[in-house]
Amino acid sequence: MTIIHHLLARLRRRHRGDGAPTETDPVEIESVEVDPDPVLIGGEDQVVATFEVVTSGPSAEVKGDLVAPDGSHTGLRFESEERTTFEERWRAGHAFGRDAAAGTWRVVVGAGGVTEEREFEVHAEEGLRPSRIDGFELSPEPVDEGSPLTVSGRLETATGKDDWGGLPGRTVALLFRPDDMLARREVARVVTGRSGRFDATVTATESGFWSAEFRRAAEDRVRSTAARSAEVRSTVRAAGARTTITYSASPKSGRRGRKATHTGTLLVRVEPAGGPARWDPLPQQRVHLWFDPSGSGGDAVQGSATTGSDGRFTLRKKVPSTGDWQVRFDSQAPSQRRSCKSPVRRLTTT
Repeated sequence: MTIIHHLLARLRRRHRGDGAPTETDPVEIESVEVDPDPVLIGGEDQVVATFEVVTSGPSAEVKGDLVAPDGSHTGLRFESEERTTFEERWRAGHAFGRDAAAGTWRVVVGAGGVTEEREFEVHAEEGLRPSRIDGFELSPEPVDEGSPLTVSGRLETATGKDDWGGLPGRTVALLFRPDDMLARREVARVVTGRSGRFDATVTATESGFWSAEFRRAAEDRVRSTAARSAEVRSTVRAAGARTTITYSASPKSGRRGRKATHTGTLLVRVEPAGGPARWDPLPQQRVHLWFDPSGSGGDAVQGSATTGSDGRFTLRKKVPSTGDWQVRFDSQAPSQRRSCKSPVRRLTTT
């Protein structure tokens, strides 16, 4: 009886049928964010920086270190803050005193055998002006799928105690995260006009949350802090059911010409009348694997696979060079279900 129970448990872990990751799925680190960046020291009080990590796949403890400019390490304690069907958000904090080393720091995080890092700056407080993104909005709301969506706002910097002026000629990144997801991904960039205002037009693909972010450049003659707007939700009206792709690629690094394994699951959103919405596997559908060797959009199809009865697919392909990989589903019946793209995975070669 013990052996039978063990086999049943393995089968349940292999396929739950609700779109949630199983224990056999790999872990991916979707994003690493630092707030604030730069960290401004030199005042009377300590400055607490927050480090936010979003993972996908089964829950796996996140561990991390801060690496100072001199190479010394300080451990971080991450705690789980939020979990959705596909992703989990972890946060840790660290207090920087007035005597903290100024310069470029790194936060290095790991989960489930995967590691990622992000650089951030620590600077003296004197001479840096606060900045903000004001009037961030989307139009129209709601919007039809495939139609233009206008994203606008104004980047401002402090010019006095209570006065703000526009910051022209600066690059603002537009970030998006779909419903049910926690990690933000950059969709486009736009340069502010003479008044600090920016307007960009993107194509509406799915409902979710938009934000704008100004990342301060070290060479900027007007020394202003970084800034991010509040999130604004966009509702996208579409005929077909929403689909999504969970996707992982490994190994992340290695020699040129090695074979990498690309695995994932194609899922469709089902909303039964009178019942809770759920994610079901989408079987017998063709998905395509794309590769961009430069990260500049010059991508091409590298292979395809048909999803199994559990919606899963696996491809093994040679890695010709460092670049970005993605899996895409192009629906042949858009009135029934929509097309979708997986997150991008970067593989490096040595």
